[in-house]
Amino acid sequence: MKAKKIISMFALTTFLVSLGVADLHGTSVLKRNLSELTALAELIIVGKVVSVTDGLAGNFPYTEVTIEVSQSIKGTVSGTYTFRQFGLLKPRDMGNGLTNLNVTPDDWPRYQEGQECMLFLYYAAALTGVRTTVGLNQGAFTITNNSIVNGVDNLDLFENVSVPSGQLTNGEVKMLQSKKGALDAQTFISFVDKAVRQGWFNK
Repeated sequence: MKAKKIISMFALTTFLVSLGVADLHGTSVLKRNLSELTALAELIIVGKVVSVTDGLAGNFPYTEVTIEVSQSIKGTVSGTYTFRQFGLLKPRDMGNGLTNLNVTPDDWPRYQEGQECMLFLYYAAALTGVRTTVGLNQGAFTITNNSIVNGVDNLDLFENVSVPSGQLTNGEVKMLQSKKGALDAQTFISFVDKAVRQGWFNK
């Protein structure tokens, strides 16, 4: 006889309530541009994923991610930084005939060891201590060969983004005209760092 399977909707509901469902409207993810990603993030970090594990805190499923931080753009993070996100890496046999199917939902970031990344992280959820990136996949960028792209291929990342006149390099001006696709990582990271230091996107 096949083991029975169970989906704990309570865990997911608890997590979304604790986040204030700030990035969800019904079942859709709200679109976030770069100014919103920057303003809503508590932490903006650049680094390498050094470990990815999962587990249960009581009945609450989580993935634990540890980043070796190379640059802290917003917030005070150095060395290694660990956070937990809702969801398991894969379904988990509970050993009692039940299977926990609360894996990381679609449209949420997934991490791999060795991945170079730039993350715009929300404040930790009040009820659970877990957190995710602003805009979910929109706030999680992967860096490969000095190209940087988020989980939605940087679609409309600069839509309705305004900056003070005379503050941009030629490379930044060109970047802000992009509608979709990978960007030069150094230009993008430097731009976000400058925006944070000068308060362009403060709420």
